Amino acid sequence: MMRGLIQDIFGLLRTEVPGIAEAFHPPASLEEIQRAEAELGMKLPGELKELYQVCNGEKENGPGLFFGLPFLSLTDLVAEWKIWADLESDYAIEGDHYSVPPGWIKERYINRCWLPISKDWGGNHLGLDLDPDEQGKSGQVINFGRDEHVKYVIAHNLTEMLQFIHDTAKAKNYSIHEEEDQLFWAFGQQGPVHFLDAIRKLELPVYHPVRIDPGIADPQAWLDSLSESWRERIRANGDSPEPFLRAKQLYFINEGLTDLTPLKHCREVRELVLSANKLTSIEAISGCQQLKRLYVGKNPIADLTPLEGLPYLQMLNLAQTDVTDLSPLACLPRLAELDLTETRISDLSALARVKSLQSLAISRPDAAMLNSVAELAALTELKISGLGENAADAIKVLGKLVHLQTISLEDMSLADLAFLRGCRQLKTVKLRKTAIADISHLAELENLQSLEFSGCDELGQLEQLGKSASLRKITGSYQQFARLKDCFERKIDFSTITGNMTDEEDEIWHAYVRS
Repeated sequence: MMRGLIQDIFGLLRTEVPGIAEAFHPPASLEEIQRAEAELGMKLPGELKELYQVCNGEKENGPGLFFGLPFLSLTDLVAEWKIWADLESDYAIEGDHYSVPPGWIKERYINRCWLPISKDWGGNHLGLDLDPDEQGKSGQVINFGRDEHVKYVIAHNLTEMLQFIHDTAKAKNYSIHEEEDQLFWAFGQQGPVHFLDAIRKLELPVYHPVRIDPGIADPQAWLDSLSESWRERIRANGDSPEPFLRAKQLYFINEGLTDLTPLKHCREVRELVLSANKLTSIEAISGCQQLKRLYVGKNPIADLTPLEGLPYLQMLNLAQTDVTDLSPLACLPRLAELDLTETRISDLSALARVKSLQSLAISRPDAAMLNSVAELAALTELKISGLGENAADAIKVLGKLVHLQTISLEDMSLADLAFLRGCRQLKTVKLRKTAIADISHLAELENLQSLEFSGCDELGQLEQLGKSASLRKITGSYQQFARLKDCFERKIDFSTITGNMTDEEDEIWHAYVRS
């Protein structure tokens, strides 16, 4: 199957890409395949093995089998895979990532079970996904990499990907280009379009497209029925309503919005930013069934019931809203991140039913609110700005959060941080505009790696941090750096300084960083 597809592709392109067959390496031997599998620690899919037994990737000046992107040799596949595998433990969930369709690709930055079969020399790849999400298929062809926050299932498998390449070549839906004496081809007839850009406008997966019906019989008539301001917003996304209706990310910030009715037809949107408008209702958002991240901060909204039926919603920003009742959030099976800063909420007890919640931000909590927070056993990240009445002593209850990895404390004054000794998994502590009479208890945290101080001039017993065996990085003022730089038996990362320095201080700091 693979041999026939490759030969046919070569035949279809031979006239416009002379010598295309000679631009590919000879077949890989069984021993080379087994050696690659041993280095990867996993078996290659059968169809990928078959392709390597036809040709072991492209030579450096090849035309790019995948619409200008090269087919990697086994050696290059392993080399690229190792780069990502080495970074996985530290950066696997870095940033915001989206699967299209949702539930097909695990929404991460790095997954060692993504095998790179092509690259763009900028840290991005086409790859085979051997660890799909619950609705995906092992071996599906996806995009991933440094710039690929939205990941698409391009094809169900490698065979269908090659069939798509074959059919595109046969239909002559491509263009030929030459750069620095290298001839390559590109998808479409519009010019040298990067294939990882082209996929964003394709019906995917190829041959089995997944499309969500926006529920509009006549898109143009629908557009004409809207207000002029909404027509302008929609036209800004393209020449027709289609790009707006199929958009995966939409941003409307500080535009004076009072009505969201058109958004109920945006059933493929994954991220929606509506911050700083004049919204009193978010009823239309109930139609955005694939929504993952929602920002509605700085709006006078109060009712969250329209969110109850959003199965994929993971991140919700409600900062500076009029919300008081959080009970609708209990219906969100994946809600992991919630920002409630500067809201009117005084009762957090409903969050006990949000079992997936991992990150929470709150303002001026009182003792009752802190007690509710302490019961959120799954929390890994917590941000508190200000303290309410009688909360300075009540904050000690947070020591029950044994899975907490990051805590941010802002605009408060505390006697000490002894309550954090119960948070044995704590890795990062951030203090902003906060005074601590005795900060020495942080040195007892065996997993603490990073401290960040901003506007914290009153931190007592600071030098006691030198007893920490785990600290790697401290960000603070020059004065804090000067007090701490000689307290450790090892070098600490002080590469980031907050505030200003004199020329003399700058010279001392640079000398330490460079040493």
